[in-house]
Amino acid sequence: MASPRVDHNPNNAEFESHLAELNAALETLVQIFPNVLPEVFREMLVRFDGESRVEVVVSQLLKYENLWVKGRWTPRIESTPILDTIDVTKLSKKDSFRRNSYKWAVKAALLQEFRSLSKSAIKAVLAEQNNSYTSARPILQGIASKSWRHSINKFFSRWSRRSDDESEKHPFIRWTTSTSGIRLPTLRKSGDAELDYELDQSILTPLYGRCKAQQEAKDWDVAIQINHEEAKQANAFFECECCFSDATFEQIATCSSSAHFVCFSCIFRAISEALYGQSWDRSVHHDRGLLRCVAPTGHDGCEGCIPQDATQRAIIQSNGGSQIWFRFQSRLAEEALAKARVPLLRCSLCSYAEVTDLYLPPGILRHHLNTDRPFHTLGFLLLAVGLFPFLSILVLLRNFVSEFGTTPTPAAILGKSLFRLGQSSQFPTRFQCRSPTCSALTCTACFKPWRDPHTCCDSAAVELRTTIEAARTAALKRTCPKCGLSFIKDSGCNKLTCVCGYTMCYICRQGLGPSEGGEGYAHFCQHFRYGGGGCGECEKCDLYKDEDEDEMVKMAGAKAERQWRKRQASKMRPQGDTETKENNDRAEDQENEERWNIQELVDWVVRNVLTTSVRSKGSQLGG
Repeated sequence: MASPRVDHNPNNAEFESHLAELNAALETLVQIFPNVLPEVFREMLVRFDGESRVEVVVSQLLKYENLWVKGRWTPRIESTPILDTIDVTKLSKKDSFRRNSYKWAVKAALLQEFRSLSKSAIKAVLAEQNNSYTSARPILQGIASKSWRHSINKFFSRWSRRSDDESEKHPFIRWTTSTSGIRLPTLRKSGDAELDYELDQSILTPLYGRCKAQQEAKDWDVAIQINHEEAKQANAFFECECCFSDATFEQIATCSSSAHFVCFSCIFRAISEALYGQSWDRSVHHDRGLLRCVAPTGHDGCEGCIPQDATQRAIIQSNGGSQIWFRFQSRLAEEALAKARVPLLRCSLCSYAEVTDLYLPPGILRHHLNTDRPFHTLGFLLLAVGLFPFLSILVLLRNFVSEFGTTPTPAAILGKSLFRLGQSSQFPTRFQCRSPTCSALTCTACFKPWRDPHTCCDSAAVELRTTIEAARTAALKRTCPKCGLSFIKDSGCNKLTCVCGYTMCYICRQGLGPSEGGEGYAHFCQHFRYGGGGCGECEKCDLYKDEDEDEMVKMAGAKAERQWRKRQASKMRPQGDTETKENNDRAEDQENEERWNIQELVDWVVRNVLTTSVRSKGSQLGG
């Protein structure tokens, strides 16, 4: 029996109670089915009414899973490591049911910002993104950038001095001038506290940060110029003993041995060359972790070092200096950890490492065949025996023709697999990185981002295929703004009619029904075109056109594949190695990916053939 109709007035207590019940049911379903996208549950909860809606949805998903899900599974690999730290069993705000006051405020804000788009197109995008302002705005920006108005404005903006940043021209951003003459952005209230918070975080805070950084850079340049002029008047310059240029007292450092004067510019260039060039061993004192003196004195050079505080000030004040200083400290930390030779648990996505509480000396781990499933072990053992000669030949050929370095030997690959097997058997599988810039959850067995439910050593081809399919599905998916039903056009014209009666254009998402003020089939081009080419008399949408759809799917799949390969290449890059523009070409990415596949294959075979146990104290003494 259906429940009584609920008044959707946002100020109604009954509506708030109904919304809380829907979100509680949605959170329950997310915990039961963590591998299904929340939009599937939203559609089903709206369709099934009553107090037992959760039980009905669970029963329908268990019986007709593919019919309801339609490929909308939670992806295993996200676009960035930060997204991998999100617990899939915890419902995010953007996936929950929204209040009507928030929906109305978001719709009004987007209508003011995107005046060139139709009202129905904005409603369709909001329906696809669950009425989330943060998610819908980038999509609407992409749609608006393809309109003829945007092209004209971009053409004339070449001769204007106005900024190209869309955030500075946002309708809810107001610019005020302070008493010191500095222009600062302020936020105009939208009428909804939740939307005001999203506008503050996504628009105002980044814009205010950029204004602050630009003003600080201008103030710093003025301070440097004033300091230089005052030093020139007082004849208080110091000569750098590396580049023999004049520098002020604040821009000079002395070495610890012979007090050689070295300017900050030379220090910055020396650190950059050490990180991105080939002078790391020559320029850095590894025992002290300091930059060697760069003054060209004597045959062997100066034995002194530049103090750490002077090196830090020389790097930080330069453009992009914070990132360079972080990489310099990270590389020094990596070398110190390597010299310490202590057992470590490492994050596979960054340079963070922890000393393990449990120390396993060499020889304490015992590897033996897995006898729980003898036929299974025998099959993998035969596979390993046949695979070893092939890997040996492949490694030799790669070392002979490779231009980017040598591939690890089969013994090194096998040793690394045994080490990973022992580590995964004695240490916790789920590792939490405590670095403030990463904070990712990774698996210590397969060294991949952790996702619940987690499966180790998934095939790279399966992951790539899943990522591409998800991106292509998202590019083709349309959502009815009236009933919230998602669908994909399989065939037919671009005038789509939902089961609820709502009609819309598949290309621009504009409503075509009488209630939306649409034109029906008059929305599409009615001119005769010889040979099926483009229309030269109007810019209306085509009633039958699949070329844009195919191109959209192709571009979405290619973009997802590039992002996936970039993530895999960044995971396999050594932590102490620094990036340069020359190391980001496609050849190195392919080689890193191939090495990762070989190591993963050996890990997979070893994990299915062998098991690990800790030897007892008596067996160690007896051995």
